[in-house]
Amino acid sequence: MKSERLYIRYAVTAVCTLAAAVLFVAMPQYSAQGVKNGLFICAQTVIPALFPFCVLSSFFVKTGLCSVLGRFLSVVTKRVFALPGEAGGVMIMGLCGGFPVGASMTAALLENGTLSKGEAGKLMLFCVNAGPAFVIGAVGAGMLGSVRAGVILFCSLTAASLVVGFLTRFIPEKECGENEDTVFSVPPQPLRDALPSAVTDGTTAILSICAWVILFSCLLEYIPLLGLSRETDIVLNCILEVTRGCASAVELGNIPVIAAALGWSGVSVHCQVMRYVKTAEVPFLHFVCARVLNGAIASLVCAGLLKFFPCSVETFAQNTHMVPVAFSFSAPAAAAMLFMGALLILELDTKRKKC
Repeated sequence: MKSERLYIRYAVTAVCTLAAAVLFVAMPQYSAQGVKNGLFICAQTVIPALFPFCVLSSFFVKTGLCSVLGRFLSVVTKRVFALPGEAGGVMIMGLCGGFPVGASMTAALLENGTLSKGEAGKLMLFCVNAGPAFVIGAVGAGMLGSVRAGVILFCSLTAASLVVGFLTRFIPEKECGENEDTVFSVPPQPLRDALPSAVTDGTTAILSICAWVILFSCLLEYIPLLGLSRETDIVLNCILEVTRGCASAVELGNIPVIAAALGWSGVSVHCQVMRYVKTAEVPFLHFVCARVLNGAIASLVCAGLLKFFPCSVETFAQNTHMVPVAFSFSAPAAAAMLFMGALLILELDTKRKKC
């Protein structure tokens, strides 16, 4: 039975790979445009919004600051989420930083022995969140033309995350250590070591994130060729990639739908955080169900908030991706990306020499 499933999986993978290769060779102009759009999104939105938090979150874990913050939050996290205080630091950084920050911090705390697998697994189900820079700035002010709408979306997503977090306390937990004082299996690093290491980790993380954004941006260029209705096209965009999905959903002028897309966060984001999810050994089905629930709650909360705080938004009648002419991003952003790549190469070279 297992061998049959394995053969089916290989067959499906081979067919999808062959189909993608044929599309890339037969119609390279679409993949080229997708790569250009993905590069713009990375330079204009992803790197400025996420890179500082990727570095800061790693720095928090490596220096033990997350443990210090956890002592002040332990009362709330233990009573509300049945998690240790360090989970509070992860939730705050995840809400402020954006999608991969909370998941990466959770994996780091699991690796250094601060969290058990059961605790990390629960935290992974609700720490993947969109940050205020993206929700309020890019989606609210940029796409909807309303900062107020962005604030409502962010409040809805925060509420949804907290509700899902509360529900995880009822999930049976394995290997959950009960420690009042946090004990590190890996001791905190001194500042002179923690900062360079955090920059390297942040660079690696942001390059991985950008790679997934570019890949999905490339694939999404081929969706219009399927001849689907505009509504179906919007749904596929929302399911696959959150940035393009929100830009497409703006045409509907329905803010709760955008909240659902942000709560679901897109397959692209799921791929970005999957390596961290696997570290905590979270079942894939549990993770997907948590994302669906998060999107549904965010949409309901958003609809409720709009009844008390109504706001008008701008809609775009044309088929827009919210992406200007290719390679029109700023020179500082491009220079930052090249600098991060150089840092990663130098770090890898240094490690090889030591080995």
